[in-house]
Amino acid sequence: MSDQPGSGEEEVRIVIEAVDSLEGVEDPAERARRAGDLLAELPNQQSRLREIRQAAVVAMRADKVSYRQIAKRLGISLARVQQIEIGERGKRKPAAE
Repeated sequence: MSDQPGSGEEEVRIVIEAVDSLEGVEDPAERARRAGDLLAELPNQQSRLREIRQAAVVAMRADKVSYRQIAKRLGISLARVQQIEIGERGKRKPAAE
């Protein structure tokens, strides 16, 4: 993770700490319930995060920031920036058998 302002480091830390805190819930049923609640919400939040990221890339492009510059700032490939801009999701790797 980057220490740059706006790097998302704080947000990532908060999410990780929330998940880590589940391990400290003594009652197994309560721990399972809370984990289930988070798992149920995760797909919605992933969609929101993709939309937020896409809107940010679109905004940078509207400001005439090049694909190459965006890729460098985000630490991803130029092709991935273009995919994000048009809303294309990454290809999933096949599950190991």
